Amino acid sequence: MKQFVLKIFSLAKNKLNKYWVTAIIFILVSFFMSENSIFKGFSYRWQIHQLKEDIEYHTKQKEENLQKLNALRSDNESLEKLAREQYRMVKPNEELFIIKE
Repeated sequence: MKQFVLKIFSLAKNKLNKYWVTAIIFILVSFFMSENSIFKGFSYRWQIHQLKEDIEYHTKQKEENLQKLNALRSDNESLEKLAREQYRMVKPNEELFIIKE
């Protein structure tokens, strides 16, 4: 009788190990190799973070450009300064000297 109980206990133990191994393999596959894996989740979060930073940067650039545009539309002196400095425009009968440092 004692040997019979030991055989049943060893069989149950082996089956229990098989179930645990199967469960662990299933969990590993579902967490690391599925479409909703942990690694993809981290990469998606990183992409979202980068895109939010890009949105903030471009929003700030847009606001600065709108301020510059409004300044150029309202002030002729700033428009002339921009034309002279960036586009090297000159008035008639003027000479342009470019000094490189």
